[in-house]
Amino acid sequence: PTTPADAVCALRAAAEGHLTIDEQPPRRVRYVFDRRRGGLVFPMPAEAAGAGEGQLLVPDEHDPVVAALLSLDIVTELDGAVEIRFEIYHGRAHEAAWAIATIEALRYHGEPFDSEELVLTDEILEHEPGLCRELNTDPEALRAACANLAGAEVEEPVAVGVDPDGIDIRARFGIVRLGFVERAETIERVREQIAALTARSRA
Repeated sequence: PTTPADAVCALRAAAEGHLTIDEQPPRRVRYVFDRRRGGLVFPMPAEAAGAGEGQLLVPDEHDPVVAALLSLDIVTELDGAVEIRFEIYHGRAHEAAWAIATIEALRYHGEPFDSEELVLTDEILEHEPGLCRELNTDPEALRAACANLAGAEVEEPVAVGVDPDGIDIRARFGIVRLGFVERAETIERVREQIAALTARSRA
């Protein structure tokens, strides 16, 4: 059966989708997880300041696998660590404002989950910088993993994120997601999953 963790995993894996607000045409947004607060952050134009809620459709509005109902707080200044995370993932933002989005509910493959069922923070965040440094000491292994597990040819892969569900690799064309076989909620389990992922990519 589909679980709330499956829905969160799918949302983590995408990094972008189509945002709909009221009757406005959908806009493509690139987002990052704010894993301390538990929610999403993405750039928005300043004129969107009155928007109170929206729906994020992943991968797009034509065939959404995940639909997230969001409460939006539009701000012009953002916590520095979150802004840096966005820039590491997607490059410098070109909009004048930011949406701090609280996930009120998720629908994944038609199965609904409300916010009380979703775990959006994790203990792996404090270990993430060290894990990324370790992964980036072997770019050839990252290159092989991207090619063999995700079907993506990445000339200069850089690990930019590690969470309980997988690894985010920055490529010139966007983010490549390398998912774990099993969810890993402790640093020990994450290391086991990274080792297993590396072994699979070389098999």
